[in-house]
Amino acid sequence: MLSTFFSTSRPVHYLMVFIIVVLTVLITILWDPQRQWWELIAILILSGSLALVEFIVSKNDLTPSSSYVLWCATILSLTYLAFKVPLHIMVALFFVLLAIRRLLSLKTGHSIIKKIFDATFWIAVATVFYHWSALLYLLVFVSIFLYVRNDFRHWATPFIALGCVWVLLFTYDYVWENHVISSLWDSYKTSYLWEYTVFQSQEIILFFLIIFSVFGLFIYLTKLIDIQQSVRPRFTIMTFMGLCGIALFLIDFESFCNGGYLFLILPLSVFIARAVHAINHKIFKEILLWIPVLLLLGSFLLY
Repeated sequence: MLSTFFSTSRPVHYLMVFIIVVLTVLITILWDPQRQWWELIAILILSGSLALVEFIVSKNDLTPSSSYVLWCATILSLTYLAFKVPLHIMVALFFVLLAIRRLLSLKTGHSIIKKIFDATFWIAVATVFYHWSALLYLLVFVSIFLYVRNDFRHWATPFIALGCVWVLLFTYDYVWENHVISSLWDSYKTSYLWEYTVFQSQEIILFFLIIFSVFGLFIYLTKLIDIQQSVRPRFTIMTFMGLCGIALFLIDFESFCNGGYLFLILPLSVFIARAVHAINHKIFKEILLWIPVLLLLGSFLLY
């Protein structure tokens, strides 16, 4: 059913996804008296992020033409409601996706320095909203190495972009005395996974998310040779994005549960979509596409 309906990319899929997002957010706000109506702004943020996901996938040939990634990313993103992910982390995710879009566009070979600057700038802005977004600076240097490593200017550009953001932050702190920089620096704390002995029932869902991500990484590494050389760097960037999410899971489990897991959604959705395209058996296709739904339902049932 799902594998057939989303096997193409049509406007009705975008409409359906938007309706799912709006209804799920509205029902959750009405059902939970602790939520505020201003949280409806999440509809705009999430819709923008999903539009970026679809743009990234379609423009970079990460999967054959279909809406599988959009479906998986939508359902997995809605788990933020069950885990009560703060809106500022969702804003950070939006800026990270803007950065990923610029990094993947390095494949064209045009406006290289501008694209590297933009990507670093957006990750720096995302870091202001969510401190662990800084892990994704790694993607900038991985992308430079994969696409344009022979020019020293390309390696220097990220530091210039980062310096610009820091100058803006220093200016903001000086004028308004909000101490953004000090609070950002103080937010870097660790809660290593191996230090936990007791886990909440809802966190089981995130363990499944990690298991699927690790499995997807393993599949990618074993099938790397089968991927066309022209598109291989794009999947390498997706892999490193997944590795950053897994690293956060290990070094700050608390922050991962509070919303850091959202950075796994794009690479995991791409993996599921490619797996659906690769599998010929219809039942297994359906199972893969229902996994995000089961994770979403499980996150609410274990709430």
